[in-house]
Formats: sequence, structure tokens, C-alpha cells
Amino acid sequence: MRITSKQMTNTYLYNANNTMSKYAEQFEKLETGRGFTRLSQNVSMGKKALRARTAIYRNEQYKANVEAAREQMTAAENALMTINEQVQNVSALAEKAMNGTNTDPTSRAIFEESLQETKRGLVDNMNSLYMDKYILGGTNGEMPYTTTDDGQLLYNGIKASEITHTDGKFFDAEGNQVDLSGDTYVDIGLGLRLKPDGESFDENSAFKMSFPGLEWTGYGTSEMTYEDASGVEVTETVSNNMYDILTQMQKALEANDTERLGALRDHLDDQFENLLVGIANLGTRSQFLEAKSEKLDDEATALEITRANTEGINDTEEITKMQEYNYSWLLTLKFGSQILPQSLMDYIR
Repeated sequence: MRITSKQMTNTYLYNANNTMSKYAEQFEKLETGRGFTRLSQNVSMGKKALRARTAIYRNEQYKANVEAAREQMTAAENALMTINEQVQNVSALAEKAMNGTNTDPTSRAIFEESLQETKRGLVDNMNSLYMDKYILGGTNGEMPYTTTDDGQLLYNGIKASEITHTDGKFFDAEGNQVDLSGDTYVDIGLGLRLKPDGESFDENSAFKMSFPGLEWTGYGTSEMTYEDASGVEVTETVSNNMYDILTQMQKALEANDTERLGALRDHLDDQFENLLVGIANLGTRSQFLEAKSEKLDDEATALEITRANTEGINDTEEITKMQEYNYSWLLTLKFGSQILPQSLMDYIR
């Protein structure tokens, strides 16, 4: 059988291309660290790799949500801690104002100015922003806490003294839920699931992102009993909200009514307990998020190991193969230089 030069050339080029293709494929494996780039190359391991990648993506989303929640939690805690300091300062000043040596007009004026500044600071902190979100204001995208001209606090347009709180929801005097006072939730990998109705989700399967600032600074009213200067027992219905209490303290100060001022100060201290509960609540939730973050980090490590085991390569084996393909390619080039005809231009050069 006669073998022509053209047949030999075509066969050589085919084998050379095949060798070069294997060499390039092996080089890509070493460069990417992946054993295959298409599902068709390894169907069974490819399916496992896809599942691992999906789990890794979800894990990254959970971690991002946890980090966002932790940052908002820190911002909310800072706001409440500032309010805590302000309320403690007012309580101490009220103690001095009730002292017989500090009832002169100048002392009362200084204390009244301190009350006014504290009220402004209280509203500013309750309207604290984090990434354009009012962290103590429910789902409101606009400033949730405002005040009336007579010194009463409004939450989403409703007087705080007229608000009630039932089953985690705020209601006005007519029993209607206060607009934009609902809670917001985020999925952090707690197994988000729907309720049997198929229209709402189980709140225990997500993390609550909203912080009920009004719940911790007071809402609704209660009765306050004290004895006036003449020894007569007085019962008065007063707001439970700290801002409103400070307004009433201002009025008592203006009237030089130290008995009522003292009763209001005690009432403020009672509401102060709720504020401490709020701070403790945030601390507990922050600890939960920290533990969840650590767990997600551990899961991320395990998932990366799974991914590497499914689509990764054995470096030693693949480097050995790379050397084999490299030698094959060099031999192919050497063989080609000996059997392929040289062109006239090659000969002239």
C-alpha cells in the first residue's frame, strides 16, 4: 500500500491537534482547579457539584443577611443606650430640682432647659437612621416619631398615649392597627416555611429585623397617685411615654409643683425599666446572630470541602498527567520537523 506525503501530513496534523487539545484541557484543569467544566463531562459528580454550589450561594446570602441584621442591631442598641443615658440624667436632675435649695427660678429654668434638650434628643434617637431606614420605627419609610405643639409624641401620626399593644401589634384608640407599624423579617437560614394557608410565612422560621422603639419608650396611659402640697391624695391619668412624661415634668416645674414633679419622676423611672428590657432584648438577639454567624462560617467551610471533593482535582495526579502531555507534545513537534516537507521559503531561510 502506497502512503502519500499528503496522507502522512494529514494524519500528523490530526494527531498533533488531538495532543494539543488534551494538553490545553489539562492546562485548564490545573489553572482552574476543577476536574470538569461541563456537566456532560461527569454527570454524577456534576450534579453533586451543582447542589454544593447552590448551598454555598444560599449560605453566602444568609451570612450577608446576618451581617446586615447585626449592624442594624448595633445601631438600635446605640440609640437605646443614648436614650438610657438621657433618661438617667433627667432623673438625677429632677432629684436636685425637688431639693429645697434648688427651687429658685434660676435653678428651675436650667432644669427646664435640660428637659427640653432631652426631649429633642429623645425624638432624634427614636428616629435613628441606618442605611436610610428608621430602625426603631417599624416599616415606615418616613420619619415615624413626631410631636404636637403641646408636647405630645406621635407615632405614625397617632398619639403615643392613645396606642395599645396586643400580640406584637400597635392599635389606635378605635382599635385599628397603626399604619406602618408592622414587623419586618429576614431569612438567615432558619428554615423559612409557609403557614398552612399558603399565603403567609411562619414568623418563627425567619429573624425579626424590626425593633419596636415605642414598646420600650412607652405607650398608652396609666394612673399616677401622689399627695399634693396640702396633703390631699391626687390620682391622675398620665401617658406612659417618656417624651410625654418629660412634657408633664416641664409643666410641673413651671407651676413649682414639686410633689407632682416627684410623682412624675417616679413614673419615669418605672418606664425606664421597659427601656432596660429593650436593651437586654437587643443584647440577646445580638448574641443569637453572633452564634448563627459562626455556624454559617462552619457550614461554609464544610460546603467548600464538599465542592472541592466533587469538582476539584488531585494536584499530584493532574501535574503528572500534565508532564506526560507536555512530553507528548514535544515529541510530536520533533517528529513533525523530521517528516514534514519543508517549503521553499524554509529552505531559503
